[in-house]
Amino acid sequence: MMQSEVLIQTPWPIQSYFPSNLDYYESEHHEFLSSINSTPENSLISSEAYLPVLSDECVDFDSQNIMVLDEVCQWLCDEDQGIEEIQSETSVKGEDVWSPCLSMEELNDVVMEPESQTGLQNLLKAYGEAIAMGQKELADVIVRCISEKTNPVGPAVERIAFNLFQDEDNQGNEYLKQEAIRNFMQAFSAFYRIFPYGQFAHSTANSAILEVIPIHAKSVHIFDFDICEGSQWAVVIEAIAQQRKSLTITSVKLEEHDSRFEETKRNLFNYAQTFGLNLKVQEKDVTQMVQEMEGRRREGREFLVFNCMVGLPHMGKTGKTTEVTNFLSIAKAALATNDGIITFGDGESHERMEKASDFSSFFDGKLAHYKAIYESMEWGFPSHLTEARMAMETLFVTPFISSNSWLQKWMEGRENMVSKNIIGLKGRPMSTESLNEARELVKQAESPYGIRVEGDSWNEMVLEWNGTPLVKVSVWV
Repeated sequence: MMQSEVLIQTPWPIQSYFPSNLDYYESEHHEFLSSINSTPENSLISSEAYLPVLSDECVDFDSQNIMVLDEVCQWLCDEDQGIEEIQSETSVKGEDVWSPCLSMEELNDVVMEPESQTGLQNLLKAYGEAIAMGQKELADVIVRCISEKTNPVGPAVERIAFNLFQDEDNQGNEYLKQEAIRNFMQAFSAFYRIFPYGQFAHSTANSAILEVIPIHAKSVHIFDFDICEGSQWAVVIEAIAQQRKSLTITSVKLEEHDSRFEETKRNLFNYAQTFGLNLKVQEKDVTQMVQEMEGRRREGREFLVFNCMVGLPHMGKTGKTTEVTNFLSIAKAALATNDGIITFGDGESHERMEKASDFSSFFDGKLAHYKAIYESMEWGFPSHLTEARMAMETLFVTPFISSNSWLQKWMEGRENMVSKNIIGLKGRPMSTESLNEARELVKQAESPYGIRVEGDSWNEMVLEWNGTPLVKVSVWV
C-alpha cells in the first residue's frame, strides 16, 4: 500500500471535546497556507483521517485539515518569511551559544579510535562515553565539534544534537517556542490528533479502566496525576454516563502548578453536561489526597482509578521522580483496602536503568528514543508543511531534549520506578480487544508503528516505531 493511502482513524470524539474556531482560521489564515500548498494537481486527504501519511509530493488537505495546520504554520513565520530565513535566524542565534569547533586533528588527539568518530552519531556516542568516564574536558571538546554538525531543520539526529546542548536561556529556537505557546490549545489539539502517542496511551488506559468497573459500583473516582487538558477523559465521561453512575475526577496538584486547571475543569464539566452526567472535578495536593485515603473504605460502592501519565510527547514535560513515586505509593496503599485500578502511561520507559549498564548506554537509549519520535513525526506529516512540524517539535518534543536533564535523570536513579512502587499488586493482562484496538489505531500492518504486549502478567502494552519503544502503558489491580 502506498504511504499516502494509509489513514489512521481517531477512536473517540476528540473534535467534540476540543473547542474549535475553524471559521476564524479560514477567514484569517487560508491565504497563507494556500501560498505554501498551491500545486493544482494535489490529491485530497479525508478530513476524518487521524494520521495522514503522505509522500513527498505536494498534497491538498480539505478545509478542516487546512485550518488546523494553517494556524500552526502561522505561528512559525510571517507571511513573507520562509523556512530558509528562519533557518538563517536560528543559526545566527546559535552563534551566541557555541564556541568555535576544534579541528578534527585536535579532536583526534583526545578521542580514542578517531576513525570511528567521524559522523555526528559517533560524536554523540563519544560524548556519552566521556561523561560516563567523568572526562568533562573531553566532553566539552566533543560538544564544540558537534555544534558545527547540527542543524535545527536538518535530519532527526541533527535536530536532536542542536537541542541537546542548548543553553536553556539562549536557545536558537526560542522564537518558535514563544510563538507556539501563544497558540497552545490549537497546537495541542493538532498535535494530539495528528500523532498517535497520546491517543495510544489514553485509549489503552481507558479500555482497561472501563473493562474492570464493577456493575454494582455506584460511583467512580479518578485520581489523575497530571490532568493537563483533560483530553483523556472524554470517552470515559461518555461511557460512565451510559452506565448511569456518578463520576469524580481529582487532579493531583503538583509542585509545578498547572494554571490551566480551571479551564480544563470547565471544559470537562461542559462536556459531561452534554451526556447528563453527574460530574465533579476538583484539585488536591498530595497531602490532601493522603488524608482522603486514610481510613477510607467504601465497601465497593465507589471504584477508585489512579491514573498516571508521565513524559508523553503531547505533555511537553516530564514528571518529577519523587512526585510520581509518591503518587504510586498512595495508590498502592489505597488499593489494599478498596476496589480499584492503577493505569500508568510512560513516555520515558526507555530510560529504565536495568537496560543500561552505565550513563553511556542510558544516553544512547535516549538518543534512539527521540530519533524515533522525530522520524515518526516526519513520516506522518506533509513535507511542504515543515514549518508546522517544527513548531510542534519545539513546543512538545524539544523540552525533553537536554544533556543536563538527561544526566540528572541518570543521577536520580529512576529505574524500576513502577516495579518498586507497585510491587505486591497484580498486573492485569491486556485484553485482546484492547490489543486489537491499538493495532487498528496505528494500522500496524501498513505502517512502521507496532504494538506489542509484555510484562510478567502481560499487563504492559508498548507502542513502537520501527522496533524502538515510544510509549508504554501498564495496568495494575
